[in-house]
Amino acid sequence: MKTRVVVVSYINNKGKVLFGKKSPNRGPYPNTWHLPGGGVEEDETLIDALKREVKEETGLIVKDAKQIFFNDDKTLNKHGEMTHYIFLVFNVSVEDVNFKPGDDLVGLKWFEEKKIKDIPVTKPSKDFFKYIGLL
Repeated sequence: MKTRVVVVSYINNKGKVLFGKKSPNRGPYPNTWHLPGGGVEEDETLIDALKREVKEETGLIVKDAKQIFFNDDKTLNKHGEMTHYIFLVFNVSVEDVNFKPGDDLVGLKWFEEKKIKDIPVTKPSKDFFKYIGLL
């Protein structure tokens, strides 16, 4: 089984959280909302990976980041291979809140904290929001 370390950004702006929408045809976690982030590449620090992924997926520039949570999940990757994902969640502040969807996302949206329970989020995101008391 493959293992993949994934850095995840929790970007909260005045009680609204930024989510990216996964393509319905691309795994893992197709057709769900997730916190922006992605895999750590070789020779990359966690913070460098976080900055790169946030910029690729949202166009936003990370100003500050602090790790606040971790969890894991085993699921099929986008190639259909069973993968053990290790998720490291960071509380992130950004330079600007005007985003543009990129990379493998079909959309980006701010959701009010109280609405998170009403949207289809990935299992790892659900675990995080339970941990911080929003689910």
